[in-house]
Amino acid sequence: MDSRLVALLFGVLLGTVSESSLAPALPLLARIYGVGPDTAQQAVSAGLLGAALAYLPVAWLARHLGAARLFRLGLILHAALALALALASSLPYLILLRLAQGVATAMVVGLVPGLATSAFPQARGYAMGMVASTVATGTLLGPALGGLAATWGLSYVFLLPLPVGLLALFLSGNLPELPRQEGSLRRLLEASGFLQALAATSLYFLHTLGTTVALAFHLGAEGFSPSAIGTLLLLNPLQLLLLGAWAGRTADRLGYNRMALLGAYLLVAAGVGFALLPLWHPLWGSALGLLLLGIGRALFQAANNALVLSLAPGGLEGLASGALSVARALGQALGSALAGGSLAFFYAVLPNHRLAFAATLLLLTGLMGLSAWLVRARG
Repeated sequence: MDSRLVALLFGVLLGTVSESSLAPALPLLARIYGVGPDTAQQAVSAGLLGAALAYLPVAWLARHLGAARLFRLGLILHAALALALALASSLPYLILLRLAQGVATAMVVGLVPGLATSAFPQARGYAMGMVASTVATGTLLGPALGGLAATWGLSYVFLLPLPVGLLALFLSGNLPELPRQEGSLRRLLEASGFLQALAATSLYFLHTLGTTVALAFHLGAEGFSPSAIGTLLLLNPLQLLLLGAWAGRTADRLGYNRMALLGAYLLVAAGVGFALLPLWHPLWGSALGLLLLGIGRALFQAANNALVLSLAPGGLEGLASGALSVARALGQALGSALAGGSLAFFYAVLPNHRLAFAATLLLLTGLMGLSAWLVRARG
């Protein structure tokens, strides 16, 4: 594999692992600080919100400072903030540091889709399949590793991305630059079908992280340890590692919209099953539900991300990358907040935590259904 792509993929892994690794540790964080799920999840949402606010300014800065320079600076800042988070002594301070780390994440991850497609213009689907697979793998591997690290203590969760960050920094000496970027955000947003594709992306990531947060609290209430939760959440990353490149190549051949629609339909069907299967058995039902979701995620993400970038007019690849990253981060932040808030609500009005989990999953799946509708309308 081209070393430039490897460096970019390590950068993506750094950002996505740091964004998602707190999910299985949220029950531990809630116990440490004596708060409920709706307050504990703010530690997750803060990092995602910081990234969402910074992605478009980072895309603008890249025109003047260079994407490679911003990428390396983001890696250094991310490492420094990880060390500060490991030493954080209060929840408000921790949330503030997570917000700042989100900005560093945007500096690392924000331009990767545009850089990858610029480096491999004849294999756009393959490049985006690899990036999408890494985004999804990091988003889902983060909770798995976070659960394992939480068995040693909350501080170790924040140190997880450091080794990957050092590797990305070591390999980042020969990164490509974006082509000359011209045009405005308004021109990008007015491109036919672009906003619909972006909204479908945001709803997909809302569903992805929301279901992960809800499952972590559900399994914690069932008595599972953070390491057991993390081990179970490894199922989807393994699937995506196996299916990501294949899904990207298939989307190149059969069409991005067709593959995204198929993935969206599978996610809606799997989401309904995922809401009900853990009621049958908390361990095996959750495992089967995750396996069903993994197939839909692999099909949807590579195809829809490639479509978003293909809809951008020439010269706006950097802004399109930033907009795609904003959609992902906002979707994840909303998914985490919605999962935590709806669980707290359903805990209060339903007779047990299992029914609260099922109700939360059905709510999240309904929003994934809206994403499927947007994909179909776009086609």
